Amino acid sequence: MLFVSTEERGLMSEPKPTLSKSQGYTICFMVILSLICATILSLLASALKEPQEQAKELDRSKQMLIAARILSPYLYFQIQDDQGKDVPAKYTSSGLLEKTTEYIYPSQEEILEVYRARIEPFLVDEKGNETSFKKEHIQEKEYIKEYRKSGYYRQPFKLIYKIYANSGEKDRKIAGYVIPVNGMGLWDAIYGYLAIKPNGDDVIGISWYDQKETPGLGANISEPEWQGQFPGKLIFQESPDGKTDFATAPLGIVVVKGKVNEVLGNSPKSRSAVDGMAGATLTGNGVTTAYQEVLSAYRPFLMALHEQSEK
Repeated sequence: MLFVSTEERGLMSEPKPTLSKSQGYTICFMVILSLICATILSLLASALKEPQEQAKELDRSKQMLIAARILSPYLYFQIQDDQGKDVPAKYTSSGLLEKTTEYIYPSQEEILEVYRARIEPFLVDEKGNETSFKKEHIQEKEYIKEYRKSGYYRQPFKLIYKIYANSGEKDRKIAGYVIPVNGMGLWDAIYGYLAIKPNGDDVIGISWYDQKETPGLGANISEPEWQGQFPGKLIFQESPDGKTDFATAPLGIVVVKGKVNEVLGNSPKSRSAVDGMAGATLTGNGVTTAYQEVLSAYRPFLMALHEQSEK
C-alpha cells in the first residue's frame, strides 16, 4: 500500500501557475519593443559609421599638419618666412598656401586638401629602406587601423609620412617626415606625431592628441605652450663634447623634472630635452619612454637620412 504524506498531498494538489492573457501581452510587447530598439540602434550605428570615419580622418589630418607646422595649434594655416618664423597663411588651390596678414580659419575641406597634397604615407623596413604599401601587398587603411594601438614601430614594415614643401606637383621637394608615436602615460595610452627635418635629426614639431592624462597636469602634453618647446630640438643626443655618433647615440627627447636650463644648463644634452610639467612626473616619464622606444626602431632610416643630408 502506497502512503503519501500530508505535505506531499498538498504539493501534488497545488495548481501550477499560468500566465494570464494580460501578462502574455506584456511579455510579447517587451520582446517586440526590444527587437525594434535593437534594429534602430543597428541602423543608427551603420548610418553614423561613415561620418565617424570622416571625423577621425579630419582629426588625424589636423594633428599631423600641426606637428609639421603647416597648421597652427590654433587651427589657421601657416608658412615659414625667410627667417624661419611661422606667419599666417591662406589656402589658394591644389593644396597650396600663401602668406597673409590675417588669421583665416580654413574649412574642413581645405584642411583635407592641404593634407592630401602635402602628406604622403609610406613604409620602411627593418634596415631603413623605403618601400610602399603596394610593393609589400599591404592594404593601407587596414594596416593603419590595425596597428595604431600596438604601435607601427613594432611591425616589420614601419609607417612614416613624407611632408612635401609648399611648392605644388611640378616641384615636389621633401620638407620633412612625420613619425607616429605611442606609449603609456599615467592612466592610459598616449598617441601623437613627431615631425623631423630631412636631415633625420632636427625636430620640426610635435603633437600629442589622444590622451587621458590628468587635466591641468599631465594633460598639458596636448597644450600648444608645452608642445612649443620641441621645434629645433635634436632627437639624436649629443655626447659631452658636442659630437654625435648616429649609430650609438641615445635617441629621443627627454622630459626633465623641472626646467632644462636649471637641470642641464647649456650642456649638449639640453638640446634633446624639454621642461617637465609640475605634478606630472609620471606622464613626462611616459613621453620620454615613448620617444626612446619608437625612434630606436626607426634608427636605420634616420641614419640613412642623415647620411644623405651630408652628401
